[in-house]
Amino acid sequence: MKTKNVPFLLILVTILFCSHPVFGVNEKLPGGEVTIKTSSAEYDEQSGTIRARGESTIQWKGVTMNCPFLEFDTVKQEAKSEGDIKITWEEKTVMAKSLLYIGKENQSRMDTVNGKGKDLYFQSKKMDFFFNTGKILLTGNPLLQLRGFQLLSQQIEYSLDVKKWQASAVSIQKEGWKGKADHALYQEGMDSIVLDGNAQVEKEGNLMKGKQILVNLTTGQVKVEGNVEINIMPGGGTKN
Repeated sequence: MKTKNVPFLLILVTILFCSHPVFGVNEKLPGGEVTIKTSSAEYDEQSGTIRARGESTIQWKGVTMNCPFLEFDTVKQEAKSEGDIKITWEEKTVMAKSLLYIGKENQSRMDTVNGKGKDLYFQSKKMDFFFNTGKILLTGNPLLQLRGFQLLSQQIEYSLDVKKWQASAVSIQKEGWKGKADHALYQEGMDSIVLDGNAQVEKEGNLMKGKQILVNLTTGQVKVEGNVEINIMPGGGTKN
């Protein structure tokens, strides 16, 4: 295996000769510019692999992905890293254990993810970051926690532009009650979660069903809309 050290400038020149523009610095992409930075690296001429030593970053708009190292495959047009990977944007901080950047799809895939922001926490086995659309997809039993409310779902999608979380096939729970729906929507800055489609909430032994249910995150108040059905359980209610 023949390797040699290359300075950062040479890395960029080498990358720019690759067939896909993603690995250049400040290249124009459908979803905005992606920039990869590092200080020094080692280039394997036989495999066409560039291994960046020390901390490296992938930057897109206001998002920064800090990696302990980056290994570039100039044939596959991919970059990968493992270890303590930190992703930040606005007030959010996300930690992951592995990262794979796929240049042809302009997408990052991360494993073993947990993150936090203002009034929220989330975790998932998988997280896909789509730079072209500015969206994040959490899969692998994702959890979203909002002020003590826990949402477990099949998958959770987050849009960076509108700051909206959408969970599919979701169950929601908090001490004293539980619920479920086809979808759950949470708009950052709002005070309620919207349960939409076959929504139901069981609280204090009573079951409420409707097309849509609004749950106030502060007061716990529930508002049911559309084909409302309330089942009062014998012995339910608050005991004095």
